[in-house]
Amino acid sequence: MRLKKTGQLAIRFAVEEDLRRAALIWNERASLLQQSDDLQPLNPERIPDWQRRARSWLKNDECGFFVGEVNKSISGYIVVMISEGPAGLGPAVVGKVIDMAVDLHESCPGLSGALLDEARKWLKARDVGFLIVDVPARYPVEEAFWRAQGARLRFNQNWLTLF
Repeated sequence: MRLKKTGQLAIRFAVEEDLRRAALIWNERASLLQQSDDLQPLNPERIPDWQRRARSWLKNDECGFFVGEVNKSISGYIVVMISEGPAGLGPAVVGKVIDMAVDLHESCPGLSGALLDEARKWLKARDVGFLIVDVPARYPVEEAFWRAQGARLRFNQNWLTLF
């Protein structure tokens, strides 16, 4: 198990026991984002639903699921998945950020960057040279983070309500 320690910060692979705390961090982010995005209603069963999905990430060899511990308490996580690139375009294989969140109540400078660094190392070890991330519209904090990491806008993703 790879472990990165910086002061009181440690990045490691997630395990089943981390899912309860990670789900609470996810729920806080989802609740915050929902305030500015009415296309994403909150499901009453959202926490157990998220935990079921997270269990599948833990078992998937194509997923890297990392948690960040601050003072031995989970304060954030990132999940990346290896997938096919766009058909007919390069690259043939890409990494995709499936999910990422940090505790909004406990400030830990560098936590998001440390999580991303570990995901980058994991992808690089698998010869994956590109990472795709869907950044929430109208949420400047995350937009600024990804721009600071060197991410560039490639597509605008739109949702069309069908019923």
